[in-house]
Amino acid sequence: MSAPVISHNFLKTIAQEYHVSNAELEVLSLAMHGESTAAIASQLSISPDAVRKRLSEVYQKFHISGRGPVKLNKLQQLLLKKFQEKPMSQEINRQPRIDWGNAPDVSLFYDRTEELRMLSHWILEQKCRLVAVLGIGGMGKTVLTVKLAQQIQEQFDFLVWRSLNHAPPLPQLLDNLIGTLSQGQGLPTLNTVEEQISWLIAHLRSSRCLIILDGIDSILRDGQLAGVYQPGYEIYDQFFRRIAEEPSRSCVLFTSREKIGVISLLEGNLFPVRSWQLAGLGNGAYQLLAEKGLSGESHWESLIQGYRGNPLMLKLAAITIQEVFDGNVTDFLDTTLFTDDVSDFVDNLLKRLSQVEAKILGQIAQQQHPVCLPQLRENLSELSSQHILSAVASLSKRSLVEKSDRGFMLPPVLTEVIKQHHPT
Repeated sequence: MSAPVISHNFLKTIAQEYHVSNAELEVLSLAMHGESTAAIASQLSISPDAVRKRLSEVYQKFHISGRGPVKLNKLQQLLLKKFQEKPMSQEINRQPRIDWGNAPDVSLFYDRTEELRMLSHWILEQKCRLVAVLGIGGMGKTVLTVKLAQQIQEQFDFLVWRSLNHAPPLPQLLDNLIGTLSQGQGLPTLNTVEEQISWLIAHLRSSRCLIILDGIDSILRDGQLAGVYQPGYEIYDQFFRRIAEEPSRSCVLFTSREKIGVISLLEGNLFPVRSWQLAGLGNGAYQLLAEKGLSGESHWESLIQGYRGNPLMLKLAAITIQEVFDGNVTDFLDTTLFTDDVSDFVDNLLKRLSQVEAKILGQIAQQQHPVCLPQLRENLSELSSQHILSAVASLSKRSLVEKSDRGFMLPPVLTEVIKQHHPT
């Protein structure tokens, strides 16, 4: 039996009319979406008997008689009838409440069909509570998440997009989110971060929300291994952990250049936490170069592979190719692979590295073939095996190294910049 399409806002409104408690509303909402008793119990961390008891209370308040599935079917028909009969002014309230913050315009979007499909599947079908989109700077993580949100926004009661580029302390971010989600309704006094997180999770449980936090690497520390929080920002780890572990009907999605520990620890097919490693553009890279008016099409593939399809780096290179080489990619590649703009961009990526990571990148860049761990230990004998292993893992979390069966290597543009600007 398919569940009728009834907005959660309507359910909350009519639940108040019939004096349905918040706990009973949680169960009712999931039941109306076709969830089984066992599934509801699992999502709310209660027993199946507790689910049946709460549903029984709901049936009594709506004066529904009968037994078992018959009562749920009667309740669905009653609610659907009331939902369809409500005035048009109430219909407007069914629209999701959206706050885009300062999300960028994505009208110019290069094909990411597979990425959009999988992220949508994780959020809508698998009901993941915490999702990370990871990748080196310039890969288009921000644009991808805005496009995704535009495509699935109708599935949510609330959609909130926030940039973390200015590294807001967690209490400030939570205060902003709570103010947005509560829509000016009276709030209890929230004296601690823990109380703020608890209020937010309760709202994520009672309403279907999608919260997107863009650029959490701004709250991570430079000069350390990947995923280390800045001093004073460690409380974010508790926030993300509670989002991942506590039941809700919502999803928090974030972008980052580095994978954080809670994702590494909890992601997997048996837990509602996922991460997507964003690679470069495929066919979209050719579209990008065409829109930039470049020529020398026979060498476009070499340019794209040299930059690993990174859209921002390709755009930076295209500026110089247009200005200096009249748009001819062939002439550009006969001279160099990277421009000053690209070099500056890569330098900013490298500034975040620890000293051990920088040494390892320098070693890999000097080699013409993939470098294995024993070779790194031999060439960097002053470092312990544990330090080398931790640093290589950290570089992988930053998406700066590529792994093959024969060892580790770098994207060509990183190799060239490191060899010329950061020689060992």
